[in-house]
Amino acid sequence: MPEEVVHGDSLEEIRVEWATKLKLPQEEIGIEVLEKPRFFSKKWKVRLSWNDLIEQTPEDLHLTPTQVKREDNKYTFVFGEGVKRFIPFPRAGEIQRNGSPQSKPFFVNFGDQVEFYPVQQTGQLTWELQIRNQGLAVAAKVRHELPGRYLIPEELPASEAIDLAQFAYWESLPISSEAWDETKLNRDLEQLQIVHGRRPQSWSEILSVKGFGEVIVAEATPVVPPQHAQLEDFVGEPQKSIASDENKVDFYASKVKLVEEGTVLARKIPGKPGTPGKDVFGKELGTAVVKDFQFHLKKNVHLSEDGLEVIASCSGQPVRVDEKTYMVENVYVQNQDVDLASGSIDFPGDVYVNGNVHDGLHILAGGKIEIKGSVSRAEIRAEKGAKIYGNIMGGKTLIGEKYVARSQLLRSLSDLQDQLNSCLANTAVLLKASGNNNLKPGQCLKLILERQYSNLPKLCARIEKYIQEHKDDEMVSEGLVISIQTAKRFLVGLGPLEVQSVQALQRVDEVLRQYVENMSVEIPEKLSLEVGYLQGANVECGGSFKCSKGIYNSEIHIEEDVTIEGVCRGGKIFAGGDVKINELGGSGVSATYVQIGSDSRLSVTYCHQNVIITAGREVIQIEEDCKQLEIYREDGRVHVDKLKANPF
Repeated sequence: MPEEVVHGDSLEEIRVEWATKLKLPQEEIGIEVLEKPRFFSKKWKVRLSWNDLIEQTPEDLHLTPTQVKREDNKYTFVFGEGVKRFIPFPRAGEIQRNGSPQSKPFFVNFGDQVEFYPVQQTGQLTWELQIRNQGLAVAAKVRHELPGRYLIPEELPASEAIDLAQFAYWESLPISSEAWDETKLNRDLEQLQIVHGRRPQSWSEILSVKGFGEVIVAEATPVVPPQHAQLEDFVGEPQKSIASDENKVDFYASKVKLVEEGTVLARKIPGKPGTPGKDVFGKELGTAVVKDFQFHLKKNVHLSEDGLEVIASCSGQPVRVDEKTYMVENVYVQNQDVDLASGSIDFPGDVYVNGNVHDGLHILAGGKIEIKGSVSRAEIRAEKGAKIYGNIMGGKTLIGEKYVARSQLLRSLSDLQDQLNSCLANTAVLLKASGNNNLKPGQCLKLILERQYSNLPKLCARIEKYIQEHKDDEMVSEGLVISIQTAKRFLVGLGPLEVQSVQALQRVDEVLRQYVENMSVEIPEKLSLEVGYLQGANVECGGSFKCSKGIYNSEIHIEEDVTIEGVCRGGKIFAGGDVKINELGGSGVSATYVQIGSDSRLSVTYCHQNVIITAGREVIQIEEDCKQLEIYREDGRVHVDKLKANPF
């Protein structure tokens, strides 16, 4: 008896695999478990054993052929001598042993009656028509079986095992006269009222189906979509006219796109109408309407006579504002110093200087200014921001003048309202405390003004002067003008002694409060001034400020955040936003002054003594060197956090 040691995932899998391999019934294979699955090995280890059928020649075993008797649709086997096993072929038909169906190999015993009932097919060709996608196609679900039957010879060769798959063969039979044909298919299509899109090759495809399949019999004529009007752009992706830091425009590089007057910036390719289609029922399928568009023109561009091209009306930088909107930003580019030879520059757009700006000259720009060199005792004014790669030595620099003025007005109004509200409150307290002294409200107001708020009339007069100078500004409303004039009347001179002064000022206080709460200065997101080094200069900026090296003895007024990556020694800083400084103050220099807003934050990496910091109305004097200085307001009070510079 042969043996074999094998491995497998399960005992059942091993038994089935080796029964198939040896062509033996599963029950004839013995299994002895040697090792069960463990942690390191998930396999079974077993020893297989089975009865060895020695292959011998028919002469040695005295084998004789097997006879097969056919009766109608049944075959009966008369086994010859030496036959031991029978292997069924289920696809060809059913095997019964002693009246019981058999689908697996079995051993033949003396006296067993084995019968074979072969598969027979009369053959059929049928289909079911289905209309798809609301008339866009007709599909035939086809069932096609060829007529025929399985046969086996009347005598099988002498052998120990009979494998029916080796002897059964298929016999084709003629197709029945009742089979469906192409005429039947045409009638079915007529009944469904299919009149369009019949595929000529569909019948041959139906005949080629073996078993089950699907054939598209008819298809709709598809709609040819229209070609919509297209934009041919020669500028690029939509962008702002003033470049951002992430997508910086360098006007000094050769890649800069500057166009001349008459340059075509964009062209429209007109659309073409589509072609209607037709479904399988003959119904017309409409096509979409051609989509057209119109160009939107801003400054310095115009349309061609046929309306298909956008043309530059002047030289400058082409700008694609959005998908269909174009303009030309007129820019001034000077690839040399701004000196006595070139003269000053006064330009309504952007100005780009590839050089220095000399003493006594100025650059006034309605857009952005970018200077590759340094500025020496010159005047620089830009409404939309500036970047100076070199130094600013002395002179006046004003960035976003309109926003600086507006911010100053808003702060002054807020200060006026705050002081006026406090003054009226103290007046009410004094009036109540006077009791029977017969003090009138106006007299109490006059006393409070003279003793505690002497600066209030001056502040009111300064605001009135500003609104007179900027009466065309949209922030200066008629109601604001009337309120400031009323406040001045009852705050200056003998005005507080008038009978209606307190009541009138109370109404002014309410108007100013609502104005300050509802009004805000919308500063452009990218309005900023960037400079390498600053010394002895006067700077005002309506946006943010950044200095990469240092500031010495300069005075800067910044409406938003201030960042100084180097040192700041001497001078004054007035900031409306947060302030970050690497090193503040220094020995041997005049006092350094920093003023931040009530809600702003000051962060200094290293701060020397002799520095004065004002946060709102609170003054902080730095009297010794410190590190990591943080000044901020929290829970209504100012906090000062710092570390000693030399703790030991």
